[in-house]
This record gives sequence, C-alpha cells and structure tokens, in this order.
Amino acid sequence: MEKQIVSLLSRLVGINSINPTLSKGPGERELAEFVLSYLRKAGIAAEIQAIAPGRANVVGVIKGSRRQDALLLNSHLDTVGVKGMAQPFTLRQDGDKLYGRGAYDMKGSAAVMLLLADYFKNQPPPLDILFTFVADEEDLSAGMEHLLDNWLQGLSTQPSGAIFLEPTEEEIGVSHKGFNWYELEVFGQAAHGSRPEQGIDAILPLRSALDELSRIQDELLEREPDPLLGHGILHCSTVEGGTELSVIPSRSRLRWERRTLPGESQPELNRELDRMAEAARNHPGGHTVEVRELFVRLPHRVPDDAEILERLQKASPQSNKVGLSFWADSALGVQACIPSVLFGPTGHGAHAVDEWVSLKSLIRVYEVLKSLIEAY
Repeated sequence: MEKQIVSLLSRLVGINSINPTLSKGPGERELAEFVLSYLRKAGIAAEIQAIAPGRANVVGVIKGSRRQDALLLNSHLDTVGVKGMAQPFTLRQDGDKLYGRGAYDMKGSAAVMLLLADYFKNQPPPLDILFTFVADEEDLSAGMEHLLDNWLQGLSTQPSGAIFLEPTEEEIGVSHKGFNWYELEVFGQAAHGSRPEQGIDAILPLRSALDELSRIQDELLEREPDPLLGHGILHCSTVEGGTELSVIPSRSRLRWERRTLPGESQPELNRELDRMAEAARNHPGGHTVEVRELFVRLPHRVPDDAEILERLQKASPQSNKVGLSFWADSALGVQACIPSVLFGPTGHGAHAVDEWVSLKSLIRVYEVLKSLIEAY
C-alpha cells in the first residue's frame, strides 16, 4: 500500500494544476485527464466535465448492490501557487513525510479516492459510490457548483451523505465558517496638492471606516463563541487610493472579509455593512460613498443525527468532532441537502512552501473509508 500511494501521489503532484484565477496557473485540465484515464483503465464509468478553458471536473460511479443509496466522496484538483518552493512538482519523501505542492491540500486525498476506486471495482460495495474530483475549490468553487447543478440532479440515486477529504488531521469536521467579501468606495475631487481647497480628499474618510471596522471586530469578540468555531471575525484585506504624491486623491477603495458562523443572520450582516457606509459618509468633506457585497459563502454545520456522521464515528472512533477555520465545498453539499462531513489526512503547510502529508495517515484514511463503506 505504501508504494502504491507514493507512486500515485508522485504522478498527481507532478502535474501542475495551479488555479489560474489565483496564481496564473494552467488549471486542472491535465490533471483531470489523468484522473479520468486512471478510472477508465480500472473499468470505472467516468467522465470529464468542462467548466471553462483549461478547467475541468472528473466524476466516476461504482454501482452498489443496494441501488437505493449512494455515498459521495470529494476532493479538489486545483492548488495554490508555488512561489518560494524549489521543486514544487517533484514529490520528495523524508521518512513519513511526503513533500510537494498539493500533497496535503489535497492530492493525497485524491490518491486515496483513486485507490478506493481500485478496491471497490473488484469488491462491489453495498451502495453506489460517487467519486467527484472538482476544479476551483481554492477560489470560487465553480467546479462544485457545476457538479451540483449539471450532474448530480440527473442521477437516478441521490447520495444520502458525503465525505469531503479535506485535510482534517484525521478528525471529523462537522462545521466550518463561511465568509462574506465587501467593498467600500469613496469618491472625491482631484486637485493639485498645493490647492487642497479645490479638491475633496477621498482617502481620509477611510480612517472613519477603519475605526468602525475595528469596533465591529471588538463587538464580535464580546459575543458568546461557537463551541467549535469560536468567534466570528473580520479583517481589512486591501486598501487602494490616490494617483500621485502631489495630487489630492479623487478615489479610494477598501475591501474586507467577514468570517461568519452558523446561525448568524443576513440582516445582522447587512447592518454591519450599513455601519461601515455610514461611518465613511459622516467623515467631514464633500465626498460620496458606495458599498457593496462582492461574494458570499455560507457557513456549514452537519446535523448531530446525520447518518454519515454516525457511520464515520463508528469507523473512526478515535476521531473527535471538530470545527474548521477554513471554508470548503462541503458547505455547497449541505446547501444541496446532502449531509456532509470532512475527514482527511494529517500533514502541514497547506498554501505554504513546506507542504507535506503523512504517508501513514493517508493509509489510515484509506482504511477508515473502506471500512465505512463496507459496513453499509
């Protein structure tokens, strides 16, 4: 098993699948074609789904003996960039650690899924297994949205549960935060720096907006925390403004991210946005202000009585239920009425230059999921 995983992961890491909307990479198409070829050579019904130029999902199905049920397994094909990494696409082994871009997040999990496909093709499972490898998880999740909208609804057997193999240190992820992206723009009047009375400074009102951002954060930290996820948080992401040192700035822009908790309401979040706008508008001057919500991903929590959670706990009794700080495609699974949990290997360095995954942990994840499926 160790040689199989190392060999397969070496092939997966060796294919550059950097997300092009994040780091100008080539996208997932080449990796998707490798996965498709692997599944078809194993005799598994599989297809590729074109999302955009250079972007693709792969889906495969193994039919079970009980056709009235299905389990969805998921990993994403894209990775972040490789700046600062010496040989990002060459898998390097140091004892139990397997280094390379995507080894931990999450090509190691993709390797586990492919080996599970090998096994269950020869040992038919009790229920249908839906193997899904998606594009764009690291950015806007276009791959998962395409899968849910254009493939899953057409299946005769809908999944009663899903496992997203994101790296969780072999714990069971039952919840994670969502996020909202916001933008505030200030418009003033350009003028020569020596004649400020002829201009309207568009940058100074950001001071009041940033002060309000800080007050909102303080209020969030005073609330009762979620038992697994802690507090809702926010941070200033980017600040832009001005053109030249000797010109009164006519425009500025502030963008920020708000990490949300299950149970937080949209009206509450809207009030925070209104407070930011009001703070900037009330700053002295003749400027105007516009605010907008750019993008939203909802938080995730699987019900305590979900069957997939109970089955995973039985298959891995040493694993604890945890909340995760990062967002994942599992939230979209829940929104599609599929109870979804996260379970994946131990490692380090997701998005970092020293990314590695534990070989022994990959084997344990494989054995847990094999046991879970056989127990249906």
